[in-house]
Amino acid sequence: MSKLTQKAIKQSFIKLLDKKPIDRITVKDITDDCGISRNTFYYHYTDIPTLLEELLTENAEELIQSYPSIASLEECLNVGAQFILQNRRAAMHIYNSTHRYIYEKCLMKVCRRVISSYFDVAVPNDLLADEDRDILIDYYKCFTFGCIADWCDNGMKDDYSITFKRLLDIRRRLNNMDLEY
Repeated sequence: MSKLTQKAIKQSFIKLLDKKPIDRITVKDITDDCGISRNTFYYHYTDIPTLLEELLTENAEELIQSYPSIASLEECLNVGAQFILQNRRAAMHIYNSTHRYIYEKCLMKVCRRVISSYFDVAVPNDLLADEDRDILIDYYKCFTFGCIADWCDNGMKDDYSITFKRLLDIRRRLNNMDLEY
């Protein structure tokens, strides 16, 4: 029964997030929508940010599990963007709220796990020392996060896959020129 109640709370919360910004959603809105008491909500969650963090963490884990291996940096960016596009309106309501830090923390986790998966496929373990590998994973995690955050800042208006592909093509050309940067 407890898992069913939590599922109902999450479904109501997602439905409400699709309609209005998170800062305008109250516990009463959620409990009215799913037909439970306030005490029941507070039995499962301390507050709305706790609910949000659990929901985003679960969604991030599901997405990560669906991509056990990543073959390119472009695919890494696409996975991060898919995390957001699953519930675009809700994502923008969270992104543009005072609870953005929770969203960014989960997106950073997705970026790290996806980049690590890419490195497992693309970079042999004996090629780099573990410390160097971690530094590169952190660099590309931040690169991926930054690209996705910039795309969100621009309201997700452009086709992310074209922009990301173009950005990575430019990066490859610069690497081929052997420039210092």
